[in-house]
Amino acid sequence: MFKQPESASELIAQLPSLARFGLARFARPNNEEWRLTCDYAEGAEGALWSRLVDARYDELISLALRRQLHQLVQRQLQSSSHYRLSYSLNTPRGPLKLLEIGEHTGDWLQGYLLAQQPTPISREGICLSAIEQSAQAFLLVDTRGRITYANPSLCTITHYSLEELLGRRLAELPPLDSVAELFRDAMHQRPEHASWTIEFPSHRKNLEPYWGRVTISRVRDENGRTSHFSGLWEDITLSKLNQQQYQQQALTDSLTGLGNREYFLALLQRRLEAKRPAPFSVLLIDIDNFKRINDSLGHETGDKLLISLARRLRNSLASTTSLSRFASNEFAVLLDAETDQAAEDIAQQLLQLLDLPLFVANQLITVTATLGLAFFPRHGDEAKTLTKHASLALHKAKEVGKSRLQVFTENLNSEADYNLFIESNLRHVLDRNELELYYQPKLCLGSKRLIGLEALLRWRHPVKGLISPDKFIGLAEDTGLIVPIGQWVIRESCRMLHHLQAAGRPDLRIAINLSPRQFHDEHLVSSIEKILREEHADATRLELELTESLLLDFSTNTFEQLTRLKALGFTLAMDDFGTGYSSLSYLKKFPLDVIKIDRSFIKDIPDSQDDMEITSAVIAMAHKLKLQVVAEGIETDAQLAFLQLQHCNLGQGFLFDRPIAGSGLLEHLQRYPA
Repeated sequence: MFKQPESASELIAQLPSLARFGLARFARPNNEEWRLTCDYAEGAEGALWSRLVDARYDELISLALRRQLHQLVQRQLQSSSHYRLSYSLNTPRGPLKLLEIGEHTGDWLQGYLLAQQPTPISREGICLSAIEQSAQAFLLVDTRGRITYANPSLCTITHYSLEELLGRRLAELPPLDSVAELFRDAMHQRPEHASWTIEFPSHRKNLEPYWGRVTISRVRDENGRTSHFSGLWEDITLSKLNQQQYQQQALTDSLTGLGNREYFLALLQRRLEAKRPAPFSVLLIDIDNFKRINDSLGHETGDKLLISLARRLRNSLASTTSLSRFASNEFAVLLDAETDQAAEDIAQQLLQLLDLPLFVANQLITVTATLGLAFFPRHGDEAKTLTKHASLALHKAKEVGKSRLQVFTENLNSEADYNLFIESNLRHVLDRNELELYYQPKLCLGSKRLIGLEALLRWRHPVKGLISPDKFIGLAEDTGLIVPIGQWVIRESCRMLHHLQAAGRPDLRIAINLSPRQFHDEHLVSSIEKILREEHADATRLELELTESLLLDFSTNTFEQLTRLKALGFTLAMDDFGTGYSSLSYLKKFPLDVIKIDRSFIKDIPDSQDDMEITSAVIAMAHKLKLQVVAEGIETDAQLAFLQLQHCNLGQGFLFDRPIAGSGLLEHLQRYPA
């Protein structure tokens, strides 16, 4: 029978010895502060605990609990000479449960502190505790699909309580039906398949949709047979939403808010994969000269212009029509027109709409657009083919003048193949020595005396034969190959000057065409100077023919290059005068010596009164500006007689001679008196 102790010492003596995990004698003021001092501790474990308590005992127990315990001590001391308390310290090593037995001595409390030994936890208990407290849901299902275990996190995800889950078959719970199918599939997998991870859409008990990911694993008994299936379950709804948002951003043009190229191609592919896709058309819209707008008005204004154009196109199309930004200044439209003609009519309306000026960044801007159109199924039944054909039509429209609509035709495929052949072979023309220069005589129209030659570039391909410059010069300019090709022309012309001089014709001057693209090369003048030095050539015997487009795109750099070339001794001529945006201002602005009247004004003389008036005016104006005039394309005596009457200085054309291959030039020129 338990004897009521009379003192704390007697109480300690009656404690079971197994409970004495750590024992220390203490003294503490009888107040709420609980500032504690320990005199000694028994046993190694007790010493460790004593040092922990001595560190800052009052910090290991909250003020509220100290006050509560102090009041409890005072109540016990009212009816007894000692007291007994149980409480825990929140130590850095975890909670430490204490039994305190003490008595009242004046203003102090003294007695013993006993640290109670915690009950050891088994490995199984630790594992179960970890699963119970895991943020990841855990499910255990037997081979009949019945739930035998679920942790609280699964309840959080599914909104079912444990009572609603345990013992139930997965298929009996509608929100878990999709998961039941996954577990059924797992049961029929081959035994060597140990685990599967699957993502699936589902909904909670309250029908709220969510995305889950479950990893299903086999659980085997001691005989190696499958007894259960475990499932590690995650709610990945937020991850899926972020993924969908990323995909949406990846398919959206950040500037205009329209779908981008990838979006348009994916949409086009879906249309084509339909069982019976209705007829539709692919329309590509390219904004003409957009680079010039960016360069002159700035990229910020260019961006605002694109936004305004996208808004104008969007508002003019049906809400069901797909509009995307296909490239930097290119839009793509999927037209749902019942007939090809209906699609073409819509495209023509858009072409006229885009011609209207736009008010952007406090200024009125006028742009034009070029359109390429391909029809499904007539022009292709694959996304790649349809966009390729619409693009070919677009490029053809730009070649013939821009600001127009071009419908795809099969001829464009042949042209594209030919252009590809030209481009791939053009890169090797210099290495293979396939270029040639032909020379067309230039005569004084008054005396009929030979005064010069124009160097004309030709490409002699081993398979295609002689290829005219209009077939490859444009590609050479686009690819930058015109720079080395142009240097080759200048070098060959310098060498021909030496041959002419050796043949007794030092008086002849050779005219060379320069491309505007060559003026983009900052080393143009220095490279020409280098060629002159290496070939020991005189620049005064060379004439450089420039296009109007070069002078139209006036820049300080271009002006400086022309001034340096003029200083070297070159004669500068404006070629094809009157065919572009002719302006009298650059006749005065640039250091020109010659203008060449384009053959388009000569060919209908004397039948066209307009051409005669224009030609007469140009010659008179040039003479006023002290410029020489060369007429191109003279083919008849009537044309020659008119030009002589107008005092045109020089001329060239089939009436006098055709272009002559460089290899036979010296022999051919013997017909012209020196």
